[in-house]
Amino acid sequence: MGKLPKRLHGEYSAVLFGVFDLMLRTGIESRELEGICKANLRRAVAKTRFAHTDETGGLMTVALVLDVWHRDRRYLTQSGAPKPVRLLGPVPSVEAMVRSQRPRRNAAQIAQRLKKLGLLVPHRGRLYKPSSDVAVVSERNPLVLQHTIRALSALLDTVGRNMNRQKGLSPLIERHAEVPDLPRAYVKAFQSFTQAQGKIFLRTVNDWLEVRRARRPERANDHQTVRAGVHTYAYIAPKRMRSSKS
Repeated sequence: MGKLPKRLHGEYSAVLFGVFDLMLRTGIESRELEGICKANLRRAVAKTRFAHTDETGGLMTVALVLDVWHRDRRYLTQSGAPKPVRLLGPVPSVEAMVRSQRPRRNAAQIAQRLKKLGLLVPHRGRLYKPSSDVAVVSERNPLVLQHTIRALSALLDTVGRNMNRQKGLSPLIERHAEVPDLPRAYVKAFQSFTQAQGKIFLRTVNDWLEVRRARRPERANDHQTVRAGVHTYAYIAPKRMRSSKS
């Protein structure tokens, strides 16, 4: 197997550090923590084999490209629908949209990957249109693993910052809304409602962020910029059973 890409290595490390840091802060001894890690690593290895692949075309870039396609006037028809465009080449094309997001990887390769993932549908001739305005890929795709790791890392970093924030600084938002007893009959309605509300919220936040992005590519990765955003998800889980000791 090849070595883990450097970028993913750093993201995995950040997630593990965040988990370990929180566990140690709650009073778990380091020796006990080592035992927990070893035991669960053995369980994970027994359950599945991990396949290492390259990270060409991260889910974040994919999502940004789809957003551009549904909002940039150069890529919209008069009725506001996404225009069919070439896969590769100058504006207007999928490759050009990818390049506008300043990815670290080759824009043409990412465009090809969008096609391979089924996020593009063929149109007349050699043109393509987006299959959706959101990035929905197979649960077996390595992009999902990368996306999950980034989400966990961001959550742990937010919790850590809020716990150790400097005086005078407001905490970053980290909230949830939950009831313990939603009737199953409302699951589909919950899915529809949260999809609609989440889309409005994310679109509003995205608008605020986009107008404030560094406009010069050479400034995008210097010490004067940071990665900022929000992550929203809904969940449906079995009802927690009360402990007999509580």
